[in-house]
Amino acid sequence: MVERSNPNQPNRGDVVLGGRGASPSDAVVLGGFTGLRQRLLSPNPKQRVAALSEALNHGSKGVNFVIRALLDPTSEVREAAYTLLQGRTEPKVLKALERHYQRQHFARLENVLAAQQWKMADQETRVVMLQAFGLDCDRPLRPDQIAEFPCKDLQIIDQLWTQYSKGKFGFSVQRALWLKYDTLYWNKADVWSAFADRVGWRINNLFRENYWKRHNELTFSLNAPAGHLPFLGDQFGIFTIEAIAQRLTACQTLMKVPASTHKPE
Repeated sequence: MVERSNPNQPNRGDVVLGGRGASPSDAVVLGGFTGLRQRLLSPNPKQRVAALSEALNHGSKGVNFVIRALLDPTSEVREAAYTLLQGRTEPKVLKALERHYQRQHFARLENVLAAQQWKMADQETRVVMLQAFGLDCDRPLRPDQIAEFPCKDLQIIDQLWTQYSKGKFGFSVQRALWLKYDTLYWNKADVWSAFADRVGWRINNLFRENYWKRHNELTFSLNAPAGHLPFLGDQFGIFTIEAIAQRLTACQTLMKVPASTHKPE
């Protein structure tokens, strides 16, 4: 193998800018990080993918380029960047990977929550949770399935709900209320009733006694009581709240995430 004797001469992988008839002396040679950056900006996705691996040899600025590639318009480039960043422990990389995962799997949920389309967000939450188990949209999730629900997914769903509702809705809000009543009552039916009264899922007064609302009777606005959403449909609601609360607690322990600061009012 012949070593490169002149550092000013191009390597085989360097980019050379110039016309077809230009000689090396007339062309502009882009080696090192400058040439790498040119290839990372190439309109050819294959050139961008090939440049990503080399980018990691250029320290922090190279890592930054790979992180930006997570937003590349071509899925091939995004997947290559994601693969290269796996296993790295820098905080900025971990944050970028988490955000990429969220965009890949929960983009529609985030969009409808950001637009405060609460009914659509409730329906989309149900869809993504059922999809995690390959179930049709008209099927319920059993408590034993919820006990195995992916922690990352459950926490992202909860974080999106609490973020866009400014702490009014979300599984962690419901969990705090559920635990409050679970410690007050011995009978589980009393726990369900007290919780449902608190979050507005049940009407129990002189005019209408012990009436449980259907999904289309809920209040899909921020005027609803804290913890009113997500409800996830008539086959979810009160039937899954305990299992979701338990799974969220387990996930916080497994992933060493501090317990929710949301407290019942």
